[in-house]
Amino acid sequence: MRHLNPFYVREKAVVPELVLAVRALAVYLLLTQEFPFNGNQGGGRFYPVIGLLARIGTDEQFNMAVRLLFLAGTGMLLFSRFVRLGALGAGLAFVMGPLSCQTCISVAHLFTGCVFLCTALSNDVTGTNLIRFQLAVLYLGADLNKISDTDWWTGASIETLLVTKHQIASYMNAASIFPPGFLSQITGIGVIVLQMSIAILLFFRKTVVYATLLALVLHLPMVLLMHMTFGPFLFALVVAYGSLLSWPPSLACDSRLHSNVLVKWLGILDFNDQISRCAGHERDSPMRWLRTALYFLPHPVILLALTVLTAAMVRYGKLLPLTILTIAAFWMYVWPQRKSAAIEPRPVS
Repeated sequence: MRHLNPFYVREKAVVPELVLAVRALAVYLLLTQEFPFNGNQGGGRFYPVIGLLARIGTDEQFNMAVRLLFLAGTGMLLFSRFVRLGALGAGLAFVMGPLSCQTCISVAHLFTGCVFLCTALSNDVTGTNLIRFQLAVLYLGADLNKISDTDWWTGASIETLLVTKHQIASYMNAASIFPPGFLSQITGIGVIVLQMSIAILLFFRKTVVYATLLALVLHLPMVLLMHMTFGPFLFALVVAYGSLLSWPPSLACDSRLHSNVLVKWLGILDFNDQISRCAGHERDSPMRWLRTALYFLPHPVILLALTVLTAAMVRYGKLLPLTILTIAAFWMYVWPQRKSAAIEPRPVS
């Protein structure tokens, strides 16, 4: 059987979907510079959680060592066969950041580090289950915290977040239609219900697609309202969900629909013969290019291009087009998999 994607080397211990996911995540982090002690994670060691970490070298030496560990891990992850070892290095570097800097602690960076660590711990038996359970624990933990906080039931937390802190004009206008605090209370309770529903759906592989749909309903409105991607969290979340899907081992070109030129370009990097060439020579058009890009979405070259595009949109604050792109990708590729989602990805020979 042909290998699923030429974007990574053959490694039987980790399923291809998961390897592809963490490699895309590594590229995104390098492009956005959202790695330990860069971007939104802070400037370096500061009041470590573990006292021992404060006694290892100078601050400058420690900070440089953590950055080098991340860069070495991602380099190994992207350009060698030792995917698990590279993911371990990148994950440890990300976890080391919050442990050595109390002001750097955030769910976004811990979750990103755990995606790498779960990959390092995965094998042909666990498949992508560690990532799936990590997602379930993420939502369950966040939801239990909200359930025990009366401010989420009364709407005070939503009011503080969207009105007092961020002063979201569109939300305040919508809230003014209802009695004071009503929309905030409904929104707070809705978030609690959504997070618990996502956690429950993630415990069953056959309902992963429905969990992904609810995740879009939960996260995308917050991204649009607050104009934030929460550091690397949003992209890490996308690739984590993406690793749970089935990616085709081969892509057949249809000369009546697809661009022969674009397929030929994709074929240059098709090291494992994932795609078949177009036999016809029909004239190209923008519509053919669009259909080709959409059909060959699972090809690593297209996914890499989307990763670069996502990083650019985040860098320049174009979150509305990013949201539209995310919804379109879900509708065209994820939603049709709701009947086949129960199939566990396995390494191919």
